[in-house]
Amino acid sequence: MNIPIPEITDCFGSIENAISSVIRYCNVIIEKAKKVCPNTSVNNVPSYALEFCGKTLVQATTLVKVVQEREDYNTVCALVRILADNISTIKLIYTAEDVEEKILRHLLYVMDGISIRYGYLKDYPKPYDGKIPKEIYDALCIQVQEAKNNASDCIDFCTKAIKSRPDYSAIHQCYDELIKYRNWKFKTIDKPKPKEAYSWKELYKKLEIKEAGEMFSYFSQYIHGLSISNIVLKDKDDFKTPLTFSFSLVGWIFNFLRKEYEPYIDKYTWEDIYKMRPEFLLVDEK
Repeated sequence: MNIPIPEITDCFGSIENAISSVIRYCNVIIEKAKKVCPNTSVNNVPSYALEFCGKTLVQATTLVKVVQEREDYNTVCALVRILADNISTIKLIYTAEDVEEKILRHLLYVMDGISIRYGYLKDYPKPYDGKIPKEIYDALCIQVQEAKNNASDCIDFCTKAIKSRPDYSAIHQCYDELIKYRNWKFKTIDKPKPKEAYSWKELYKKLEIKEAGEMFSYFSQYIHGLSISNIVLKDKDDFKTPLTFSFSLVGWIFNFLRKEYEPYIDKYTWEDIYKMRPEFLLVDEK
C-alpha cells in the first residue's frame, strides 16, 4: 500500500524524483567543494570524506535506476542497506566533534579496508602454470605487486600516524589493540576490542531516522539471501518503503555536505541552479 507524502508529491511528483533531485543538489556541492579539497590522499580527511559521499551518491543513483528500469525489489533493499552502512560510517567518523577522534577513526577505517585487500593479495601471484599467455601473466604480476605495495604503504602510514599521537605512550596498549583489530567502531579508546564496539544497529540509530535500527537490519536479509528474500512482490507500491528510507539517507548526506563544505565553496551560479533543478530554467525553443 502506498501512503502518499504530500510534501514530496507536491514538490517532486514522486519519491524517485525527490531522491534524484537531492542527489543533484549534493553533486553540485561536491563539484564545487572539490575545488577547495582537491587532494584525495589518505591524510586529507575532508577530501577523503568528500569522495566517500560522492561514491555513496553514485550508489543512490543506481538505486533509482533499478526502481525505474528493473523493478527489482531485492536489489533495491540491498542497495538501501549499502547506503545505510556507508552513511552510518560517515556519521560516526566524519561528524565526530573531537578532531583527534575523527582522525583516529578515519585512519583505522582506512586500515580496515586496506588490510582486507592486502590479505586477499598476499598469496598472489601464483607460480606460472602456462594456462594464459606469459606476457599477460607478467603484466598481472606487476599489477598485483603494485597493489600489494600500495596497501602495505598505506597500512604503514596509518600505523605510524596513530603511534605518533601525543597520548600514545601513555595508553599504547589500547592503541595497539585498536590497530590490531582495525577497530574504527570503538565506543571509547579504553575499550578497543571489537566485542565492545558499536553494532551496525547502534550506528543506524545514530542517524536519527525513525525506525532506522530495525528497518536497515531487515533490509540486510535481502543481502544475505535469507528466506524472506524469496518473497515475490509485484506491486509497485512495495518499493515505497525502501525508497522513503533512501530519501532520508540521501537527505542526511545533503545536510552533511551543507554543514561541512558549503561555508567554504564559491557562491552558487545560474549554471549550478540549472544542474540542481533543470526544470526551473527550461526555455521554450519555439
